[in-house]
Amino acid sequence: MMRPSWNRGNDRGQELSVPSLARRANVCSIFFGFCLTAIMIQILGSSFACAAPDDVEAVKQDEQQINVQFFQMDEQNFDANVFQPSGNAKAARTQIETKLKLQLDELHRVCGITDAQKQKLTLAASSDIKRFFDDVDRIRKKVKAGKIDQNAWNNIWQEIQPLRNRQSAGLFGDTSFFAKTVRKTLTEEQIQKYDVVVKERRKFRYRATLEVVVTNLASTVPLRHTQHEAIVKLLLEETQPPPTFGQYDQYLVMHQLGKLAEPKLKPLLEEHQWKLLEGQIQQYKGMEQFLIQNGLIPKEDEELKARVTVKKRIPVSNQQADAEEPENQTREKPVPCPDP
Repeated sequence: MMRPSWNRGNDRGQELSVPSLARRANVCSIFFGFCLTAIMIQILGSSFACAAPDDVEAVKQDEQQINVQFFQMDEQNFDANVFQPSGNAKAARTQIETKLKLQLDELHRVCGITDAQKQKLTLAASSDIKRFFDDVDRIRKKVKAGKIDQNAWNNIWQEIQPLRNRQSAGLFGDTSFFAKTVRKTLTEEQIQKYDVVVKERRKFRYRATLEVVVTNLASTVPLRHTQHEAIVKLLLEETQPPPTFGQYDQYLVMHQLGKLAEPKLKPLLEEHQWKLLEGQIQQYKGMEQFLIQNGLIPKEDEELKARVTVKKRIPVSNQQADAEEPENQTREKPVPCPDP
């Protein structure tokens, strides 16, 4: 039986095996695929080149809409953001009233306030509470329910954040009606006793805050126990407790560390520790205004500091100098001689 002869294109009439034919077919398929791909690329390129600018702009707008984040704002979400950690107005009011009761009990225990004094203080505290919730309702009316984007949320947050800070710091601080009424209602002896307790409590809380911040700092700047204690002691001796405490206490401590850095803090550390700590301190520089706005630095102290700085920089005339310097006020001016 004769075997079929596959001699197409073979000058010598040699027989080609089936695998040889398969290889040739595979080559042809690859070549055809390249040609088809080139044609499709050319067609698609022409289509994109001919696309209208409006179509391209619409695609960009669709992509931007996909990237925009939306938030659902309603009364429940508003309260959850304002009243932390209670989460709603009713729970927040209960928490505030509980703090007031504890503070009045402390005044009675330390100072022995009378029922009449307690009634006046309770009325003053009620005014502070009412003022706070009135401010909350005023902001609530400005916030519209529904979906809002990131920009709208940022604007709302600028209104919400001061309310959160006030609640966190406590409604009965130094500028409150309650604190002012304490000074007017208590006797001098009662005030002295109360000041001692307040000062000790504030100092205790400040030390606890320093311990927490320096402990957290050790996660990035390893400290020996003696170094930890030395830094806490330095802060206690060189800085004062803030007027109020809140969620930004760590910012205040790191800001104060920055002020003590070169002259007093650096000698307590080794060179590699100082480099690590210096990097941490740099992140908290320039935060005076933020700390003032959140009540952690007394505003009047910074204003006084600013006035002193300006006074040193601005040159004054001789007449102004004579008016400001006591030695110039007592100095006799030379009297011009009369003409002969």
